[in-house]
Amino acid sequence: MKFSHHLRETHGRQIGVITAAFGILLAGMIVVVANGLWQNHRLQVELKSVTQDHGQRLQLASDLLEAAYNRHQTMINQLLTHDPFERDALMMDYHKWGNRVGEARNALRARLDDERSLALMERQDELIPRTVALQDRVVDLAARDQLEPAMQIVRSELFDLDREFDGVIQELRRHEQANMQAAVDRARDTAETSRQFMLWFGLGGILFAGVLMVSTRRTFRRLQHELHEQAERLDQAGERLRFEASHDALTGLLNRRAFYERAHRRIHDDRAPFALAYIDLDCFKPVNDQYGHAIGDDVLARLAERLQAFAGEPGIVARLGGDEFCLLAPDGDNATPPLEASLRAELERPLDVADHRIHPRLSIGWARWPEEGDDLDTLITRADGRMYQQKRQRRDGPAERREPGQSSGRD
Repeated sequence: MKFSHHLRETHGRQIGVITAAFGILLAGMIVVVANGLWQNHRLQVELKSVTQDHGQRLQLASDLLEAAYNRHQTMINQLLTHDPFERDALMMDYHKWGNRVGEARNALRARLDDERSLALMERQDELIPRTVALQDRVVDLAARDQLEPAMQIVRSELFDLDREFDGVIQELRRHEQANMQAAVDRARDTAETSRQFMLWFGLGGILFAGVLMVSTRRTFRRLQHELHEQAERLDQAGERLRFEASHDALTGLLNRRAFYERAHRRIHDDRAPFALAYIDLDCFKPVNDQYGHAIGDDVLARLAERLQAFAGEPGIVARLGGDEFCLLAPDGDNATPPLEASLRAELERPLDVADHRIHPRLSIGWARWPEEGDDLDTLITRADGRMYQQKRQRRDGPAERREPGQSSGRD
């Protein structure tokens, strides 16, 4: 049960017990006031530990996880692109996220003060040299267009190392969450101790019951309200972190990591045939250049809504980055041609965005499981290659007439 829900359920009962206890307090009035101040100080210390110390560590651990993911992602994207200028840009992002990883780790290490957390950081220290060496090797191979050896390193060694590295971060986050819960428990124990103490010394308070009851009731109502607000903020922050870790911020679709996890479960658990579509929005850059990035973001978000609605409950949809999407849909016999036709009919309908009419155009590559590959990386590689082949055929074929404002994916 969430802490905020627990507080909500016990709120009325605690206030009633505290009011009754202070209603009969007289002889121990000074002791009770002093005790109340002391216990309030202890509660504030514990709440500070929850909201600041542990909260900062959790945030830094999340920042480290994001930076490590983005570094890995930019490395993978260098293997997927054939554009040398885009590869150079990805190389810069790769080094940028590498610096972010170092900054996040240094900031997190500076705030850790227990043996367990420091031991987890030492495990990362052991993984980093080999991981960085393999990543740099993959990037170097990608720069020389030796994509197959680079992909082999990713599949055979680097994927497991990255998963182990991320696992250490997740374990550190769980450890900090446990520490946070322990601090919350200590705050709850402190409140309970205070209640028992006041009950014991409240037997002689009949004459001062009225005044003391009113003042104490106000104090504890305010404290209860603060605890409730703190707990709800923690719950909301946890839910937001869980969502952001698995979804794209702009479109709300699954991100690459979450897509891989769900697709792997579909392969290993469901075992039902499916078709995987790699989708690229053609000539999207002119939309940003002509109308601005806000319009471009709106176009991506609207297309993501259409794609999610098209996929429905059995489908899995993700934004892999930029203007690239991936769709995993149940596959019957020769189902991809009609599926692609329906998909184009849905997604290539004109979009009216801020008084502009945009005509989306798509390049789509398909791959089927299990006929065309046993693992997800192979399927994505096949689908991506077919998407690029379709894009080249369109580019090299007869020029098509387009209406003003008509736009499609990347150049």
